[in-house]
Amino acid sequence: MLLVVYDGFVDKCDQSSREYAILKNGLIIRRPKENHFERLMEIHCDMEEANKLLLLASKVYPEAIEDIAKAIAATSKSD
Repeated sequence: MLLVVYDGFVDKCDQSSREYAILKNGLIIRRPKENHFERLMEIHCDMEEANKLLLLASKVYPEAIEDIAKAIAATSKSD
């Protein structure tokens, strides 16, 4: 998830929620993109937690839906 999307999503979360805790345990990674590096937030969680994040995004921050759905799909394909 791009950092700008992550930041927007976290800002919409209740700080006492499980989803907020999951997001706050993310890891910033860098990956090459064209002639520079792109910074992304990598969030490790189980499928149930990922689905909770997807549901929350659909309610409070739709911009995060695509990234979460892609991650869920990629995980499902690798199983």
